[in-house]
Amino acid sequence: MPGKNILFMMSASVACFKACSVLSALVKKEHAVQTAITPRTLQFVGPATLQGLTGRAVYSDMFAPRQSGTEHISLAKWADIAVLCPASADVINKMAAGVADDCVTTLFLAHDFAKPFLIVPAMNTRMFLHPATQGALEKLRSWGVQVLQPQTGHLACGDDGPGRMPEPENVVKKIGELLA
Repeated sequence: MPGKNILFMMSASVACFKACSVLSALVKKEHAVQTAITPRTLQFVGPATLQGLTGRAVYSDMFAPRQSGTEHISLAKWADIAVLCPASADVINKMAAGVADDCVTTLFLAHDFAKPFLIVPAMNTRMFLHPATQGALEKLRSWGVQVLQPQTGHLACGDDGPGRMPEPENVVKKIGELLA
């Protein structure tokens, strides 16, 4: 499969370190990968890391001086697939409610559902199982969003249960399946 254009979005989660491995693997497969992040993602991973992995500037501020203000439209058109990995409960719930208050949620509203959109949840078990989050995931699935189920296991907070981000190779495999 020739390289594809992948819009890789990240939300605030300790699983950002695993998402960096996904980015690296996608670039090694010769895909063009553009990252877009929520402002709080910067508490978990720096823009220099993401730029180093992808060779592209990170899209994180819709109103930065270098931005035209319409990148959310041009990036949505450019992408062959959109991926939100890791997907926090906060961003999942915003997306299901149609809230567009940062570049990631705005990109979601600009997405063309003729193309795949994959969400990879990563959060505490109680947050994942909360009725708001489960309802949001159900709503997003009804719109055509693909959801890669989190693993059950030991979480960064010390709890055990569902909410653990799948291993990077499983995320890369799912992206490949959706691009095929």
